[in-house]
Amino acid sequence: MYNRDSQTLATEAQAALAETAERMAALLAEAAGQLRPFPAFLGMVSVQAVEIEPPFRPARDVGCVVVNPDGQICGLEIATIEGIAGLTEPDQVEEMKPLELGPLEYIVYASAAIEALTEELRKRGR
Repeated sequence: MYNRDSQTLATEAQAALAETAERMAALLAEAAGQLRPFPAFLGMVSVQAVEIEPPFRPARDVGCVVVNPDGQICGLEIATIEGIAGLTEPDQVEEMKPLELGPLEYIVYASAAIEALTEELRKRGR
């Protein structure tokens, strides 16, 4: 066994995190691909997504985090658009934006997403 300098150790640790994040992304995409039909978010017909709740409080607030049918981790924003007074009902617009996550954050969210998707697969007998 040899001693690596601090920079080498830090570089190798970052590479290990990045590799793990890539493997988790592949597993997440596979789990999402097996879940057809993909669940509707909160019963909304227009949004197919599963909310992700990490096991502990994230370091930063990224809003409502979901996994979409492609296995991407996204932020979900739902906005209400007021209708014309007395003529039309209010409408809502949903927008999913892929989140910019570092490898460590990604691993935490991907782990929670895989757990949620595999639980849904188990419920369906798969």
